[in-house]
Amino acid sequence: MGASMIAKLDSIALRAAFPIKMLFAIVFVAVSGVAFAQTPPCMPGGSCCINGTCGTLEQFKRNATIVCLQADAIENKSLPQSIELAGRCTAAQIMAERVEGTQQANAKEHQQALDAQRKLREMGAPLPQQALSQPPQDAMVVAQNEMVAAIAECRNKRINGELKSFVASAECANPRIIQAFRRANYRYMDLIEDFNTKRLQISERVDRRKLTETDAKIETQKLFASIVEAERQRDSMRK
Repeated sequence: MGASMIAKLDSIALRAAFPIKMLFAIVFVAVSGVAFAQTPPCMPGGSCCINGTCGTLEQFKRNATIVCLQADAIENKSLPQSIELAGRCTAAQIMAERVEGTQQANAKEHQQALDAQRKLREMGAPLPQQALSQPPQDAMVVAQNEMVAAIAECRNKRINGELKSFVASAECANPRIIQAFRRANYRYMDLIEDFNTKRLQISERVDRRKLTETDAKIETQKLFASIVEAERQRDSMRK
């Protein structure tokens, strides 16, 4: 696959005001498994590079599945091509495992750093020099990073089997989403709570097999649109 595996990522421009339209565009990116903006390299949902091969975790896993199926498709396992494909299958599986492990470790370290920096600021204590040298982030940018990390982390837990349902994944992320935006003093917290409630309802329908995962993404898009419109109307009344 090589360098041709480089993922085509959507770039998201963040403005200082960080309107909810941009916010929920980023959430949808996280929910649908595409890479998200403003994250360090090799984070959940993002693109990672190993030995010159770059792509998302899903792409690494898909490549491993294809190569392993190609190996299984040859009945005579003693043929040179079968042996070669078996080796490539093992290598591809190892690469996918490395990407997944690196993403989870990086996400955990990123969240720990954000939490530690926030606590130091709340205590009025100085930040270490390395943290001070980093450009300051807008409170809403920090909130959206924490939200996207929470959704991606819980989604990966469901995919890995640690969480048994879509509802469990939503319940895993929802409290962290609320906390992130409360810390940022977001002015329309009821919209965030409404987003969480309806995302949970969508997850319940998927678990009951009344909604496919693809249809759930469409429902989520409609939810985003309604919340974007709700904020637009409120902002227009404030002017």
